[in-house]
Amino acid sequence: MDYINELAAANKKIEFLCQEKEKRADELVIANLELDYQSKEKEKRADELIIANLELAFQKKEKKNRADELLIANLELEFQNEEKEKRADELAIAHMELTFRNEEKEKSTAELIQLNKKLTVQKVQLEDFFKIVSHNLRGPLNNIFMLVDEISETEEKSEMATLKELLKVSTAILNEILDELMESLQVKYDLEISSKPIDLKEYFMKTCAALRGQLNRSKALIEGDFVASPVLFFPPKYVRSIMHNLISNSLKYQSPLRRPNIRVQSKREGNNIVLSVADNGLGMDLTKHGKDLFKIRKVFHTHPDAKGFGLYITKCQIESMNGSIWAESVLHAGSTFFVSFNNQPL
Repeated sequence: MDYINELAAANKKIEFLCQEKEKRADELVIANLELDYQSKEKEKRADELIIANLELAFQKKEKKNRADELLIANLELEFQNEEKEKRADELAIAHMELTFRNEEKEKSTAELIQLNKKLTVQKVQLEDFFKIVSHNLRGPLNNIFMLVDEISETEEKSEMATLKELLKVSTAILNEILDELMESLQVKYDLEISSKPIDLKEYFMKTCAALRGQLNRSKALIEGDFVASPVLFFPPKYVRSIMHNLISNSLKYQSPLRRPNIRVQSKREGNNIVLSVADNGLGMDLTKHGKDLFKIRKVFHTHPDAKGFGLYITKCQIESMNGSIWAESVLHAGSTFFVSFNNQPL
């Protein structure tokens, strides 16, 4: 009985063990399936990692390519900017050169215009000189020839002495005319004349001192006002001549009805200094005589000392330094002469 029980117990144990083995086998199968699944998952994940790595490597390569492209683009852009700057510099230089050429053309045109004006003036001056030679010189020369013929023909001493005296007068007149012509020519072609600072008040006082006799005889009132512009930059010998000629003209053509009143004044107008000499003398009709006012050997009043040369030489001196002269006048009331000295330093 015990043996049967033991055998039954052993069978139960064996059965239990068999069930445990089957159970363990099933678990192993499941574990193997799971392990196989995990292996497949690992392989799948490994494949995904390989693909991801390949994709990452591709992206890195693309980034490098893009970086290279950007570098090339930047280099190209920098080159284009340099070319633009170079082109801009070339255009600026070309513009400056064009501007310079235009300025040179304008300067040349202005110089040609000025030269043409100068040639026109010189043509008129040559015509004036021709008139002087044909009229003013011919008279004294003909007179000299006639006097020489008469001297050679006469035998009377008294008549010969008279003829010789007349010959001296004619010769002196001829010499005076020649001196005037030479002086005006010297002004026109004096290339070495230089400008210096001039104290206008000082030169005015010296001119008054030189004309003291005429001022005293005429009892003229004369005043100078140079406060507004006391210094002039001009050739000294021209300033002396200009001031002397204008003031002496005011004294020469004074009115017999009143005491001479002369006022000399300077003022600045931009870069120019204008000197004016005003008087209350005879005056003149500029409508009638204006075009001949500064021509050589032109006189507008009967006066023993009137030669028609002072204003002409004054105009030559002023225009030789690119200045200008003009006049305002009322017949029987007086005249004012204006002289503009150009490009005066401040």
